[in-house]
Amino acid sequence: MTATRTRILASAALAAGLSARLAAADVVTDWNQVAVQSSAIPPNALLQARVLAATHVAINEALQAGSSLDSGGRDAAAAAAAYGVLTRLTSGQSDALDSALKKNLDAVPAGAAKTDGLALGAQTAEKIVARCRADGADAKVTFTPTPGAGRWQPTPPGNTPALLPQWGSVKPFVLDTATRFQLKGPPSQDGAAFVRDLEEVKAVGARLSATRTSDQTAAAIFWTVQTPVPWNAAARAAAVAHGNTREENARLFAALNVACSDAHIAAFEAKYRIQHWRPVTAIRELAKQGSGDASWEPLLGTPPHPEYPSTHATCSGAAEAVLKGFFGRDEVTVSVTYPPIFGVTRSYTSFSQMAREVDDARVWGGIHFRTADVDGHDLGRRVGEYVLAHFPAPRRASN
Repeated sequence: MTATRTRILASAALAAGLSARLAAADVVTDWNQVAVQSSAIPPNALLQARVLAATHVAINEALQAGSSLDSGGRDAAAAAAAYGVLTRLTSGQSDALDSALKKNLDAVPAGAAKTDGLALGAQTAEKIVARCRADGADAKVTFTPTPGAGRWQPTPPGNTPALLPQWGSVKPFVLDTATRFQLKGPPSQDGAAFVRDLEEVKAVGARLSATRTSDQTAAAIFWTVQTPVPWNAAARAAAVAHGNTREENARLFAALNVACSDAHIAAFEAKYRIQHWRPVTAIRELAKQGSGDASWEPLLGTPPHPEYPSTHATCSGAAEAVLKGFFGRDEVTVSVTYPPIFGVTRSYTSFSQMAREVDDARVWGGIHFRTADVDGHDLGRRVGEYVLAHFPAPRRASN
């Protein structure tokens, strides 16, 4: 990946947060924006979701443990917890993190509560980081694709080896096992459902599609964004619109990012167990039988991992479930721009609208069959509902 491309993606995370800038009303949303920006490199949604989950779990636990501190002490605890996680789980961000910590701490009066809060936050961060270092994310796994029709193979033009084959074995934050919720699996290749999926993506997902609209093209390009970025922007916008307290935001952002991270783990477990082929492979292989197109190309570059289920859809289904469940309603007003240089801006009025567009966009981009998005969305929904139920309402602070 070129340095220019890396800078573009890092800037995209920043730009995606700008529309919700006004939501930075407390220490939690302040550090949410810092965490989104500092975890943007390397550009990988799975890695970013894990960092965001760890950061917000630490903030939530620090605030709960510091309920006897005054408000300034709790702010110090939350800031120190976030800082302690991010300095260890991200790289090259020390100046930005130091600046963010100083900004928070300058607003907290000196005294025992501040000192105690800082110590509590640091201890909480150490605990969460230790958990992450033992979760298996760095495990080395050798993956060899299984040959045969319907099986995933590295895709053109780069034929890149499989990405993160160990991720399905990473320890989830809340799920007891990555296989708690079962998937139906992709449709049989000799069935009508597969034919419908194939014909849809072949037509609308082609690089030079005659049926894809300009708005569909824009949506497909937009949703190459790292999935947690727009969902955290939507959460910030909804948080300020609903007047959330600091403790409510701690629960909200912990549940949101844990759900996305655990949904990724569940999706990758299924991906590498099922090993379903990508549209470009299927369409070109079927051309040998007279029903495909040997030169077919998708609009977007195909991600280097098996197709079923869609990870974008799984994370989005989880995020939708958490946000609708937390707020008890579907409405949100948020606009997000990605990538900033090209100015693709998408505006939404509901969480479900965002999630439906993700399902569509991965087909419009030519990189997923419809079933992988629908089933991934449903898997994410179940994960999100489960995770939110495991983040109880915060204890009321003593002062």
